[in-house]
Amino acid sequence: MATTQNQKRQRAERTRAFLDQLIEHFPDCFTKDRENMRPLAIGIQQQVREAVGNHDDLKDTPAWLVRQALALYTRAPAYLDATIARKPRINLDGTQAGEITDEAVTYATERREEHKQRRAERRKQAKKPQKPRRPSAEERKQQKMEELARKFNT
Repeated sequence: MATTQNQKRQRAERTRAFLDQLIEHFPDCFTKDRENMRPLAIGIQQQVREAVGNHDDLKDTPAWLVRQALALYTRAPAYLDATIARKPRINLDGTQAGEITDEAVTYATERREEHKQRRAERRKQAKKPQKPRRPSAEERKQQKMEELARKFNT
Protein backbone atom coordinates (compact mmCIF):
# COMPACT_ATOMS: atom_id res chain seq x y z
CA MET A 1 0.00 0.00 0.00
CA ALA A 2 1.26 3.46 -0.86
CA THR A 3 2.30 5.27 2.29
CA THR A 4 4.48 8.22 1.42
CA GLN A 5 3.27 11.17 -0.63
CA ASN A 6 5.67 10.24 -3.42
CA GLN A 7 4.36 6.66 -3.52
CA LYS A 8 0.77 7.91 -3.56
CA ARG A 9 1.57 10.29 -6.41
CA GLN A 10 3.30 7.54 -8.40
CA ARG A 11 0.38 5.18 -7.85
CA ALA A 12 -2.10 7.86 -8.96
CA GLU A 13 -0.05 8.54 -12.10
CA ARG A 14 0.08 4.82 -12.87
CA THR A 15 -3.69 4.57 -12.40
CA ARG A 16 -4.29 7.49 -14.77
CA ALA A 17 -1.95 5.95 -17.34
CA PHE A 18 -3.77 2.61 -17.11
CA LEU A 19 -7.13 4.35 -17.47
CA ASP A 20 -5.78 5.99 -20.64
CA GLN A 21 -4.90 2.51 -21.90
CA LEU A 22 -8.43 1.30 -21.15
CA ILE A 23 -9.81 4.27 -23.09
CA GLU A 24 -7.54 3.37 -26.00
CA HIS A 25 -8.33 -0.37 -26.00
CA PHE A 26 -12.06 -0.12 -25.23
CA PRO A 27 -13.32 3.08 -26.90
CA ASP A 28 -16.91 1.76 -27.01
CA CYS A 29 -16.98 1.70 -23.22
CA PHE A 30 -14.52 4.25 -21.87
CA THR A 31 -14.16 7.84 -23.03
CA LYS A 32 -12.63 11.15 -22.02
CA ASP A 33 -15.45 13.04 -23.71
CA ARG A 34 -17.67 14.32 -20.91
CA GLU A 35 -20.75 14.44 -23.15
CA ASN A 36 -20.45 10.80 -24.28
CA MET A 37 -19.66 9.28 -20.90
CA ARG A 38 -22.12 6.55 -19.92
CA PRO A 39 -22.55 4.48 -16.77
CA LEU A 40 -20.79 1.13 -16.75
CA ALA A 41 -22.49 -2.24 -16.34
CA ILE A 42 -22.78 -3.71 -12.87
CA GLY A 43 -19.88 -6.16 -12.49
CA ILE A 44 -17.82 -4.69 -15.32
CA GLN A 45 -14.69 -5.11 -13.22
CA GLN A 46 -14.72 -8.84 -13.99
CA GLN A 47 -15.21 -8.15 -17.71
CA VAL A 48 -12.29 -5.74 -17.66
CA ARG A 49 -10.04 -8.23 -15.83
CA GLU A 50 -10.84 -10.96 -18.38
CA ALA A 51 -10.34 -8.63 -21.35
CA VAL A 52 -7.10 -7.24 -19.92
CA GLY A 53 -5.82 -10.80 -19.49
CA ASN A 54 -6.37 -11.38 -23.23
CA HIS A 55 -4.31 -8.35 -24.33
CA ASP A 56 -0.58 -8.94 -24.67
CA ASP A 57 0.41 -5.49 -23.45
CA LEU A 58 -2.04 -5.44 -20.52
CA LYS A 59 -2.05 -9.03 -19.25
CA ASP A 60 0.37 -8.34 -16.37
CA THR A 61 -1.90 -5.66 -14.91
CA PRO A 62 -2.54 -6.23 -11.19
CA ALA A 63 -6.12 -6.44 -9.92
CA TRP A 64 -5.65 -3.39 -7.68
CA LEU A 65 -4.83 -1.27 -10.72
CA VAL A 66 -8.02 -2.34 -12.51
CA ARG A 67 -9.99 -1.51 -9.35
CA GLN A 68 -8.30 1.89 -8.95
CA ALA A 69 -8.82 2.83 -12.61
CA LEU A 70 -12.52 1.94 -12.47
CA ALA A 71 -12.89 3.89 -9.23
CA LEU A 72 -11.19 6.92 -10.80
CA TYR A 73 -13.48 6.70 -13.84
CA THR A 74 -16.72 6.19 -11.90
CA ARG A 75 -16.02 8.99 -9.42
CA ALA A 76 -15.62 11.58 -12.16
CA PRO A 77 -18.24 14.36 -12.16
CA ALA A 78 -19.16 13.58 -15.78
CA TYR A 79 -19.81 9.93 -14.89
CA LEU A 80 -22.01 10.95 -11.98
CA ASP A 81 -23.87 13.38 -14.25
CA ALA A 82 -24.46 10.55 -16.75
CA THR A 83 -25.87 8.40 -13.96
CA ILE A 84 -28.12 11.21 -12.75
CA ALA A 85 -29.34 11.69 -16.34
CA ARG A 86 -30.22 7.96 -16.35
CA LYS A 87 -28.19 7.14 -19.45
CA PRO A 88 -28.27 3.35 -20.00
CA ARG A 89 -25.45 1.24 -18.58
CA ILE A 90 -23.01 -0.27 -21.07
CA ASN A 91 -20.82 -3.36 -21.33
CA LEU A 92 -17.19 -3.38 -22.35
CA ASP A 93 -18.17 -3.71 -26.02
CA GLY A 94 -20.55 -0.74 -25.83
CA THR A 95 -23.79 -2.75 -25.84
CA GLN A 96 -26.55 -1.75 -23.47
CA ALA A 97 -26.36 -3.55 -20.13
CA GLY A 98 -29.33 -2.26 -18.19
CA GLU A 99 -31.03 0.77 -16.76
CA ILE A 100 -30.06 3.04 -13.88
CA THR A 101 -31.88 2.37 -10.62
CA ASP A 102 -33.32 5.02 -8.32
CA GLU A 103 -30.71 4.08 -5.71
CA ALA A 104 -27.92 4.71 -8.21
CA VAL A 105 -29.37 8.13 -9.05
CA THR A 106 -29.64 9.01 -5.36
CA TYR A 107 -26.07 7.89 -4.71
CA ALA A 108 -24.73 9.82 -7.72
CA THR A 109 -26.65 12.94 -6.70
CA GLU A 110 -25.18 12.81 -3.18
CA ARG A 111 -21.64 12.31 -4.51
CA ARG A 112 -22.09 15.14 -7.01
CA GLU A 113 -23.24 17.52 -4.25
CA GLU A 114 -20.19 16.55 -2.19
CA HIS A 115 -17.97 17.35 -5.19
CA LYS A 116 -19.60 20.75 -5.57
CA GLN A 117 -19.19 21.54 -1.87
CA ARG A 118 -15.51 20.53 -1.85
CA ARG A 119 -14.86 22.57 -4.97
CA ALA A 120 -16.57 25.62 -3.46
CA GLU A 121 -14.47 25.25 -0.29
CA ARG A 122 -11.25 24.97 -2.31
CA ARG A 123 -12.15 28.05 -4.32
CA LYS A 124 -12.91 29.97 -1.16
CA GLN A 125 -9.57 28.98 0.37
CA ALA A 126 -7.68 29.66 -2.84
CA LYS A 127 -8.97 33.20 -3.18
CA LYS A 128 -6.14 35.60 -2.61
CA PRO A 129 -6.68 38.38 -0.15
CA GLN A 130 -7.64 41.47 -2.06
CA LYS A 131 -5.10 44.21 -2.31
CA PRO A 132 -6.02 47.41 -0.57
CA ARG A 133 -7.85 49.74 -2.86
CA ARG A 134 -5.60 52.38 -4.35
CA PRO A 135 -6.82 55.87 -3.51
CA SER A 136 -8.32 57.85 -6.36
CA ALA A 137 -6.53 60.89 -7.78
CA GLU A 138 -8.80 63.21 -5.80
CA GLU A 139 -8.11 61.32 -2.57
CA ARG A 140 -4.33 61.39 -3.18
CA LYS A 141 -4.52 65.13 -3.85
CA GLN A 142 -6.43 65.66 -0.59
CA GLN A 143 -3.86 63.58 1.35
CA LYS A 144 -0.98 65.63 -0.07
CA MET A 145 -2.74 68.88 0.82
CA GLU A 146 -3.23 67.66 4.40
CA GLU A 147 0.44 66.62 4.65
CA LEU A 148 1.57 70.03 3.36
CA ALA A 149 -0.76 71.80 5.76
CA ARG A 150 0.67 69.82 8.71
CA LYS A 151 4.22 70.47 7.55
CA PHE A 152 3.88 74.23 7.15
CA ASN A 153 1.38 74.95 9.92
CA THR A 154 3.59 73.69 12.73
